[in-house]
Amino acid sequence: MGIIFGLAAALCWGVGDFAITTLARYVGSSKSLFYIQLLSLACWMILLGVFPHTANVPLGVWGMAALAGIFHVIGLVTTYRAFEVGTLSFVSPIASSFAIVTAICFVLSGRAPAPIALAGTCLLVLGVAVVSKSTVPGGAVTLRGVPEAIASAVAFGVMFWIIDVYVREPLGDAYPLILLKVMATTYAALVLAKNRKSDEPRVEVEARTVWMVAAAAALLDSMAWVAALFGYRHANGAVVTALASLFSAFTMVMAWFFLKERLNRSQWVGVVVVLVGILLVSLPTHD
Repeated sequence: MGIIFGLAAALCWGVGDFAITTLARYVGSSKSLFYIQLLSLACWMILLGVFPHTANVPLGVWGMAALAGIFHVIGLVTTYRAFEVGTLSFVSPIASSFAIVTAICFVLSGRAPAPIALAGTCLLVLGVAVVSKSTVPGGAVTLRGVPEAIASAVAFGVMFWIIDVYVREPLGDAYPLILLKVMATTYAALVLAKNRKSDEPRVEVEARTVWMVAAAAALLDSMAWVAALFGYRHANGAVVTALASLFSAFTMVMAWFFLKERLNRSQWVGVVVVLVGILLVSLPTHD
């Protein structure tokens, strides 16, 4: 069951990335961030009764949860921007390589990674270097979306480390996610209020379509988290995380099929190397 839940999480996050890309290209990254996070927050308010939780913890725990929320916001903003302007089929695996940052955090905190994680780190660095060399028809090299994808990986990597080490056990599953969604929704609302005309739609689209895509993305994100959390109850967390981290493979397939994105052979090799690196780094990271 743990394997099934892990793969379900990967599928939901992968399809969700495609929905995020579609929405960002409809209305821009700021509006899509606000719509999706608002709906995700509503989902987790409903799910509050499903998962064990407690608010009776030291103030420092809430402080660490808030710090995780800051990195969560940074990760979301950079992810949405990368998906809006970049080539989805290779910015997605770069963004999903947050496991390398989490491994580094464990090293710096005195929890040395296992040799297999170090091997995965090397593969991730190599893969990112290859897939970042995207060429356009004129032959020029473009890195559009790649810096944002790397920033996303760093932010989410730190966030997952903070939640895993300091937050999840004392607070439970629901409260940290609710706090993360509240902070992301608040940030997006402030950005929209400040820059009402700076995030204009790229294409004409009905409001109903916009909200349908946003609802689908929010629901998929919530389903992915639920699947991962249930997976941790049935199998080793490292196995579930390794499977869930492969979500970018589903995103790439959808980008290839629906957006007609085409990578050259060396870029596909780089993508595969990134995915293998994600799998290795997601395995147990300390002895």
